Amino acid sequence: MKKLPVFTLLFLLVGALFLVACGSPAEVQEAVQDAVNEVAPTLEAAATEIGPTVEAAVEEVAPTLEAVATDVAEEVEAVVEDTAEPAEEMRTDNLEGETITFYHFGDLSGPLAGITGPLINGFNDAVAAVNANGGVRGAQIELQFTDTQSSVDEAVAAYDRYTSEDDNILVMFTYGSGDGEALASRFVEDQIPNLAAGLSAVAFYGPESGYTFGYAPIYPDQFALFMDYISANWDSVKPEGAGDDIKIAYISWPTAYGQGAYTDETLAYAESLGIEIVANELIDPAPTADTTTAILNAQAAGANVIYTNSLAFGPASILNGMGALGLRDQFLFGANNWAMDISIYAFVSDPALVEGMISAFPYLFWTDEDNAGVQFAQEQFTANDRQPAEHGVGYLLTFAGVDLAVRAIELAIDNVGYDNMTGADVQAALIELGAIDVLDGVMRVDFSNDSRSPHQAQLRQVQGGQFVVLQDWTETPDLRPADNFSDN
Repeated sequence: MKKLPVFTLLFLLVGALFLVACGSPAEVQEAVQDAVNEVAPTLEAAATEIGPTVEAAVEEVAPTLEAVATDVAEEVEAVVEDTAEPAEEMRTDNLEGETITFYHFGDLSGPLAGITGPLINGFNDAVAAVNANGGVRGAQIELQFTDTQSSVDEAVAAYDRYTSEDDNILVMFTYGSGDGEALASRFVEDQIPNLAAGLSAVAFYGPESGYTFGYAPIYPDQFALFMDYISANWDSVKPEGAGDDIKIAYISWPTAYGQGAYTDETLAYAESLGIEIVANELIDPAPTADTTTAILNAQAAGANVIYTNSLAFGPASILNGMGALGLRDQFLFGANNWAMDISIYAFVSDPALVEGMISAFPYLFWTDEDNAGVQFAQEQFTANDRQPAEHGVGYLLTFAGVDLAVRAIELAIDNVGYDNMTGADVQAALIELGAIDVLDGVMRVDFSNDSRSPHQAQLRQVQGGQFVVLQDWTETPDLRPADNFSDN
């Protein structure tokens, strides 16, 4: 029998199916089966016959097809390269002609003007020094300052004005605890990092915080460090005639700053050390405050230690009151870091009253003359003809604050480029910096591990009018408000 071509057989099969389509189901099934049986051997033979031929043909043309594919791919890539937009270069250097604005606000005409003044002058001198040395990768720093007259409402108004005029603020600087607390959530909302001298635990670690970073340990940590020391060294530091029990009277201003160290955490910590906090007395935040009632109440409560979270005329008014009452030798006197400064001497009736005061001291001072950062700040102080009354902690610390901001901004520029940089990038850079010595070690910070305040400090004591190291750098207790932790 002559073999029909495969396609002919398939055509006949389809035709047979069509012819029987009008028959009964049984007839259709029988016809289909007969057709299949007839063509099956031929289809099988045809497949066997043409298989090697197809395979050979594929093998023969494969190299050619592969070469063609390669040529086409190269042509397409070349066309894409010719028509694609050139990638924008990420600027991280040579930023001449650009400006970066530092915003800050504080009291220059209210009750704390004498304290804020040296801070502002230090800020101006520090920024001028950075600009004179090439700025931030060539970009110059501009300053915007507002006098708040020690009013939180004025601070909020200044913030509102700044943010309405600039929609990409990279950093702000605040000085008051009240300002930091009032604006903590706004800094988060607007993603603006705040470098703060007001060391409020609420501002740093409240439930709506996350963008506020401090120059020094929060006030509860400082108070706890003070208690640690006097507890371990009570026999050598206690006033003459004091017993074995440590009893502290807390005397301070009725402000966010003044009450910043008097927290549930510090009360519990004192109890854990066997220390009793016997009083919390309030005094007016004014140079002329009468503190005799508060001191007499402390004495009546059996206190042998007085601690204050105030500065300048705050501790001075308490010391003056003790002097007037003839009770200075009955109390060991302690305070937070800002109290141990030359500003206190402008308000005390007798410098001898300050002798023996103990404070946390989380930075270096002008007497640390072998430190390069202190030397640099001293050079600028002299070059700008600053007055001796400004030669305090505030002026020196603003140099450290500016140095910290510049380092964070430069890291943010490296990470995302100058043109893409936002406050959120600067905040991330502050954390990424980790443990660093700011201004050659004038200040130590580490904002990693959900920490927005340093946790190291010295303790110093006033001896012969000098701020003498009593205990060198050590880790402070960590009294962050556990119930108010933020995940920001």
